[in-house]
Amino acid sequence: MRTNSGGRAGWRRWIITSALAAAGLLFAKPVAAQVSFSVFGDVDYQALHDNGNMLNPAGTTNAFSAPRLELFLTSTQGKLAFLAETMFEVGDANEFGIDMERIESGYLFSDKFRLRVGRFHTAIGYYNDAYHHGRYFQMTVDRPTMVRFEDEGGLIPAHSVGLHADGRLPLGGGGNVRYDAEVTNGRGSDPGMVDNLTDPNNGKMFNLRLRFEPTAIDGLVIGGSATYDVIASQPDATGMGPLVSIRELIFGGHLAYLENRIHVITEYLFIQHHNDAASWTGNTQAAFFELGYDAGIIGPYVRGEWAHFAADTATNDPFFAQNALFINRGSNKSGIVGIRSLLSDYLALKLEGEYVIRDEGGSIRSVAAQCAFAF
Repeated sequence: MRTNSGGRAGWRRWIITSALAAAGLLFAKPVAAQVSFSVFGDVDYQALHDNGNMLNPAGTTNAFSAPRLELFLTSTQGKLAFLAETMFEVGDANEFGIDMERIESGYLFSDKFRLRVGRFHTAIGYYNDAYHHGRYFQMTVDRPTMVRFEDEGGLIPAHSVGLHADGRLPLGGGGNVRYDAEVTNGRGSDPGMVDNLTDPNNGKMFNLRLRFEPTAIDGLVIGGSATYDVIASQPDATGMGPLVSIRELIFGGHLAYLENRIHVITEYLFIQHHNDAASWTGNTQAAFFELGYDAGIIGPYVRGEWAHFAADTATNDPFFAQNALFINRGSNKSGIVGIRSLLSDYLALKLEGEYVIRDEGGSIRSVAAQCAFAF
């Protein structure tokens, strides 16, 4: 009698092979995502003299500072991307605190459509989401005043929490149009707040930015943005009393060119606040022009800035009345002259002087030096 020993042996081999494969899948370690890790920071010195006016006392200060250290994590797996930017930063109490500046997850569907969720830099103007928290990458010691971060007195909602969509649409041989569209939590109840967890009035901020990148001039960016929000503002710095509703419209335009060692960025902002309770509408305007040249080891730069607040901001706009730029400078004009030296791919030295003229009287003169690093 013949037996099918070869068949039984084949089945045994198949069963053993399948069991080993299943065990391998069960106990195998998952493929770890490749995470890139960078560190940014700076050490500064500033000497400042304020000759004062009716609102600001005269005085002279000078100090060294180690204001911030940033840990920057990124990971990309195919079309999926993740980013986390954690900042160790000195606060008003002269002690370091931890702040999560950005945390984003994104998916690239195509060049025409990418979707991101999380906390990100709002797509207003050029500077805000072109330069982040690492001072090594920017030409000057500090950001232009109108686009500084919320806790530094900037006029814009620099950070937002919500949804961001962007993409590039080709225009044949003429160039590309890039768009950014955002739906996020609105501004916080005071100018230094970002609504990370809750939205005080449950309303949402809407922002749209359009840019044109012409093929004829490689590197040129021309764009504009529009933002709408309803702010549930604290009535004053004490945080007491009912919130005041302020409808905010922000319109901006920008032009940037950073090619052939030339650095040109200019922006304009028009911000309208309407206080429903006071039946008041006030317009704030600001602009800056930054010009630099990368001459190799030494790169000179200049920047001019202008900001104008509505005359009765202090009494009718409780939100901007608490803004650090309004309190310290008010409506003003300023100019900066400086040099930057890139000693290596990891270290930049900067030296600059600034002169500020307040419209209400008084001026500020300062000299600042910075050693910024990126590893």
